Parts: sequence; C-alpha cells; structure tokens
Amino acid sequence: MEKSAADSFYCYIGPSITGLIQHGDICRGTRKKALTKWDEAIKKYPLIKTLIVAGDKLPEARLKVKKPGNALHKNYQRILGR
Repeated sequence: MEKSAADSFYCYIGPSITGLIQHGDICRGTRKKALTKWDEAIKKYPLIKTLIVAGDKLPEARLKVKKPGNALHKNYQRILGR
C-alpha cells in the first residue's frame, strides 16, 4: 500500500534555534509544505534544509547526525557554530 501525502511527515533533526526552529519539530504532509513552514529559519541558516528528513528516514538520520563522518553530522555542527 502506497503512503499518501497525508500519511507522511518531515522532522527537523538539527539543533534548536530560539524563536526559529526546535529540534524534533514535525510537519505533516509534503517536503514542500515542511520547507514552507520553516522558510524563515532556512533563510537565516540554509543548512537547516539538509536536516529536515522524511519520517521513513528518521531512525537512520537520527543516528547519523550524532556520528562524525557524514554530511548530517557536519551540517548539525556547522549550525551550532562548531
């Protein structure tokens, strides 16, 4: 059975930025909808876009963001300013 857009969601796995975006924030629907929701944060920190992941990729992405040696971890650290 194919998932519909209504069943899908996107999650931000980067660091929280006060007033802009919170770690673990979820947007139901399409990637386009998620990017629109977090547009202001993405304009200030373009790397945020790389840390918005589809729900079906979330378990793997959460592990990668904590482990050095991949783009998710590197972008997380860059947003933190490290």
